[in-house]
Amino acid sequence: MLQVECHPYFQQNELKKRLAPYGTVIEAWYPIGHGDADLINEPVFAKLAEKYGKTNVQIILRWHIQEGTIIFPKSTNLQHIKDNFDIFDFELTEEEMEQIRAVDKNVKFFTVPLEQQETQFTAWAPED
Repeated sequence: MLQVECHPYFQQNELKKRLAPYGTVIEAWYPIGHGDADLINEPVFAKLAEKYGKTNVQIILRWHIQEGTIIFPKSTNLQHIKDNFDIFDFELTEEEMEQIRAVDKNVKFFTVPLEQQETQFTAWAPED
């Protein structure tokens, strides 16, 4: 398993292909694009949410599951936590999966430069 940023705007398709021969799968970090309103409100998600009686976020999470991506969506909101589990009573068609794949924009939301990440990581120390 490899944890990387992965969501409908940044689908990591090339990385998935490179990992496949090793049986390695992606665990999505920012599976709903860090809550980005433009992503969540994409028309395809609204259309599918209406069709299936789900939320746009549930459609995104179901897409991840069907893509074979591991997800751990974070929330402190009890209703959102419940909703995040309520994605196994429907399945998107292959055509619907393709519609979602078409929104890939190769856009990342985590944009901290590597040098800054390294500085923050090396400065970290466990508390006594």
